[in-house]
Amino acid sequence: MHTMTFIRKIKRGDHVYLAEVKNTWVNGKVVQKHLRYVGREVSDRRILSGSVDESDITQVKLWAPFIILDKLSKDIGLSQTLGEYGNYLLCLAFAHCVEPKSINTMEDWFKTTDIDKILPVADFSEKLLYSALDSIDDNNTEIIQQRIYESLQENYHLKPRTHFFDVTNTYFYGVECPMAKRGKSKDGLENPQVQIGLAVTEDDGFPIFHKVFNGNIFDARILGDMMVSLSKLNIKDVFIVWDRGVSSETNIADAKKAGFQVICGLANRKNVTPLLNKAIRAGGFVAIKNRIRLKNAVLYCKSQKYQYGTIRGKLVICFNEEAGRLQRERRLDAVSAAQKLAQDGKTFPEGMAEYVASGKINETRILEAQKYDGYFMIFCTKDLPAEEIVRPYFDKDKIEKAFRSMKSVLGLRPIRHWLEERVKSHIFVCYLSYLLLSLLDYKLKKSGISAVDALDKLSTAYKVYLTNNRTKNVFEKLVTLSKEQEKILKSVDKDLLPSVHK
Repeated sequence: MHTMTFIRKIKRGDHVYLAEVKNTWVNGKVVQKHLRYVGREVSDRRILSGSVDESDITQVKLWAPFIILDKLSKDIGLSQTLGEYGNYLLCLAFAHCVEPKSINTMEDWFKTTDIDKILPVADFSEKLLYSALDSIDDNNTEIIQQRIYESLQENYHLKPRTHFFDVTNTYFYGVECPMAKRGKSKDGLENPQVQIGLAVTEDDGFPIFHKVFNGNIFDARILGDMMVSLSKLNIKDVFIVWDRGVSSETNIADAKKAGFQVICGLANRKNVTPLLNKAIRAGGFVAIKNRIRLKNAVLYCKSQKYQYGTIRGKLVICFNEEAGRLQRERRLDAVSAAQKLAQDGKTFPEGMAEYVASGKINETRILEAQKYDGYFMIFCTKDLPAEEIVRPYFDKDKIEKAFRSMKSVLGLRPIRHWLEERVKSHIFVCYLSYLLLSLLDYKLKKSGISAVDALDKLSTAYKVYLTNNRTKNVFEKLVTLSKEQEKILKSVDKDLLPSVHK
């Protein structure tokens, strides 16, 4: 014998009443018993009996950040694209956006949120969350990202003229992962690390594609691998912009073959140094005809036709007076510090050896280095005016912001998973989280509030659950929203706020 309870509608005249009843199955027969009156139904809306004033608070849960993230993910069909464990992956992504946690603490944290009322998930067990991570692998990651980008194009009408590409690294603590290789990172750390290649759109910094590589692979080689994946996205008439650390004749040629134009930085090496020296000797950089005013800098630029290997294009030589002064002063500070260490019989950074020997400063070498302070070169595969080359190149700070967001806000650094596929799936979740943040930034553009600030401002928007002592009915009550919180909800979707008050 077993029993079950459910809510039954009882119609009397023009009214519909709700009652909790119990079906008891005995010897194949159903015996139904009335347990309690629950309330009534008016215009398809349930009105529970009992007074909130007679109720006790049983739970207080965070909800507002998650209805926004849920709306953004639904707009692009993200759960369906992610597959069987889509809602669990979204739970992890939502958590990374709001309060990054390790998986072994997430189960308890989820209980303090209203995510289970927003996303249809049966349980938040650690085992299920790991199963969700394990559902992401090399076989489906690329396809998923392609479908996400296609959905972004359809729902946000993307027609970007420029995409930005760069490489960053993230490191590990303790045990080494097989793909984590020791190497000096951009911030000077020598922990085991992996490399991450990322491409984002120009206008809004939407992520297009990412891929994870062993920590000892060079940036230029990573771009070559990424180019194959990017070419599958069927992107036409687009510039790809990258920094000088990624530039090589092979990469530029591969980009051209894939149908892309390129704007990239060039290092001061033997193939371009003579042109730079000639331009410096000629002088006349600081002239109004060469001046390009950017948002945060003033540049003086000269351009000329140039062939980089077999690729014809245009070379822009730029001079930034302020950057040159800062570069010079930083070097002189470092030289002075190295000299003092040498005089005290202490070791100093290897990079200072060319400027300091036996405690004495090499003035000639310092002057040689200063000659190039503030100068840099940009190559473009298309013959455009200098300003149309320089401006997109300096807009690439969008990808630097994307990396900063993934590393700090989303808890990407350091990685604490050791299995190779878990490392990749952890980074994938951070990628999803950054996708949602970039979409939220897009929605909030006119409000002047950033996505991170918006989620922080919504962190006090709680839902209170109360249970009536007499009827045992459970009521939901929202903490009153501030004007700014209402503004955020309306910016994402005007229907979010009214639905809250129903």
